[in-house]
Amino acid sequence: MIDDYLSALGKGGWQATHIIQAPMSSERFSAGIVSAMQKRRILGVTSRYVVIAKHRLKAGRL
Repeated sequence: MIDDYLSALGKGGWQATHIIQAPMSSERFSAGIVSAMQKRRILGVTSRYVVIAKHRLKAGRL
């Protein structure tokens, strides 16, 4: 999914300079979801991405 966002930024004239993955608390999972994940042996990870980008200047512009 992050690739889709980076592609959209690129089409808009932006270039990603930094991509940071910030972990979040697992408190967002309810007990029922955790139980189902344990039964299926699924690892649950919650995080957000922070993308820092700079705008690419077109030729002839300052």
